[in-house]
Amino acid sequence: MIELMVVIAIMMTVLGLVGNSVFSGVSRAEAQTETVSFYGMVRKSGVKAFTSGRPVLLKLERNTAILSGGNLPLDTTIVYEHLLFNNVVITFNTNGLPNISIIEVEVRGKETTFDFNQIFKRVGFLLISNINSVC
Repeated sequence: MIELMVVIAIMMTVLGLVGNSVFSGVSRAEAQTETVSFYGMVRKSGVKAFTSGRPVLLKLERNTAILSGGNLPLDTTIVYEHLLFNNVVITFNTNGLPNISIIEVEVRGKETTFDFNQIFKRVGFLLISNINSVC
């Protein structure tokens, strides 16, 4: 009986030491997934504005992103757990380009910068290369 208690105590000690890093890793992975999801929403917002021929608004407030405009029938709201935004409204014009290309975001308590220039330079390059191949 004492041996069993010693084994359980050792297992709990190891679990206590390893468990924290496992939960931290899970939290880090969730934050990275939210970041990728947000970049995808930014890209889709630009495409939506371009294809609809109408401006699209992406309103960021605290941990919430609200997408409206274009030919969207209803506003789309996404609540993030690990991303915290400053209050800002990004407007995508009919060419699909945002009026703001860099925003400050807090990810898991750490201040970071999201740069949209990389997303829209690639789109611009693809559009230009497609036009040149048609001409």
